[in-house]
Amino acid sequence: MAAMYEPFSRDDIGKIHDATVRVLERAGVRVLEDEAVRLLTLAGASYDKATRVVRMPERVLMGAISRAPSRFELHSRDGKHNLAFGDGKVYTSSIGTAVQVEGLDGIVRPSTAKDLESFLRLTDALPNIDHSSWACWSRDVPEAIAHLQMTFLSFKNTNKTIDGWSWGRKGTEECLDLAAIAAGGREALSQRPMLLGFANPVSPLTLSKESTEGLISFARAGQPCVYPPECMAGGTSPATIAGLLVQQNAEVLASIAVAQLAKSGAPSIYSSVSGTMDMRTGSIALGAPEVGLIMAGTAQLARRYRVPCRGTGGNTEAMLADYQAGAETATTLLMAGLSGIDFIYDAAGSIESSLTASFTKLVLDDAVCGEVKRILSGVDVDEETLAVKVIEAAGHKGAYLSHPHTLKHFREEAFVPPQFWRGPRGSWNSRGHKDIVDAAKRRAEEILREHEVAVPLDADVEREMDEYIKGVLRRSKA
Repeated sequence: MAAMYEPFSRDDIGKIHDATVRVLERAGVRVLEDEAVRLLTLAGASYDKATRVVRMPERVLMGAISRAPSRFELHSRDGKHNLAFGDGKVYTSSIGTAVQVEGLDGIVRPSTAKDLESFLRLTDALPNIDHSSWACWSRDVPEAIAHLQMTFLSFKNTNKTIDGWSWGRKGTEECLDLAAIAAGGREALSQRPMLLGFANPVSPLTLSKESTEGLISFARAGQPCVYPPECMAGGTSPATIAGLLVQQNAEVLASIAVAQLAKSGAPSIYSSVSGTMDMRTGSIALGAPEVGLIMAGTAQLARRYRVPCRGTGGNTEAMLADYQAGAETATTLLMAGLSGIDFIYDAAGSIESSLTASFTKLVLDDAVCGEVKRILSGVDVDEETLAVKVIEAAGHKGAYLSHPHTLKHFREEAFVPPQFWRGPRGSWNSRGHKDIVDAAKRRAEEILREHEVAVPLDADVEREMDEYIKGVLRRSKA
């Protein structure tokens, strides 16, 4: 990466770490899951049974954190779209688990399994989105199997890496069993991790029972997990960004510590989806400029602990793909990228603070992701790119258009977003659809009509996964 945005000095990061240690030693973290309490106390933490508060000395905390790997891979089903976290690359994903969608007709409605399939196919086709997240929740599927149906649809509708379910021990183990069918067994899944888990701490300073159960199951199964607090400055954390980073750091490090104590070397991703509270409305402002500063601090802290990091970017409070949405998306996405966030979640398709997933905006945001990646790729400076001989040969006439040097380099040097207009007004006027949003809708419709997953899910594996889900549903009704 050519540039790195680091607004916090090394001394600032040291102060945040020291303050975090004081918080974990004095205030501690409420841990509502018994196995996590057992692991932490065996490692040397103290536990107050009445309040369920665990207090961790720095030696216990850092002893556990030091076991976390600085590099690991999340594998795709086809093996061609793996994500190598910790290699200095910046990856992007679509929005995650929105509860409603803005359809291509512009109507906002509750999300369905069909919507999830469509989002998965879109992200599979769009070139600048690296990870096919669960863009929306399948609200029309029975609760007992929704997590399994969404995992199954992910394996079926994309060759890119996917999300998994890590909420509660039972549901998490079911998800791991289902993924093992696609992987060729639990051991194969452990050797080739294919699910990304989510174990969100509850701000302030609480690790819930269900998320911690999922965290432990994922750690022991060798599947990577993110631990993203959604601290809201002035609401569920201090109003100051520095104070928010201290509390967030305590919540994330406590989560990583539990994962490492459950299984040393468990793939862990330092994470954040924190933002500020808009005091006028009481709502979180994920598209605010301060989110970029929070993501920069998140990335710097992750680098201190030598752990890959996941942040947020591309979010907006806008209700549709308008000027506000474009400005907030581009700003937060670029800030996250320049900060060195390894994995930018919610990078594409988000409106209404990620409560709503938009097909149209997903296509538009793919272009923004591409532009951000082009900026991050920087500029090569060597004899070939300095092009002195080319300049001399062209002389004062400047005939570069047909020069072999131009033909050799223009594709790799300049990113051309197909969704955005570049050209004279006359050509623009001659087009039947002038609005970029309308063009994005047409592109989404074209992909959904024509795109097929390059490597289909094996028919026998598909049948076995389907039978497993049906079995879980039958047992839930017994």
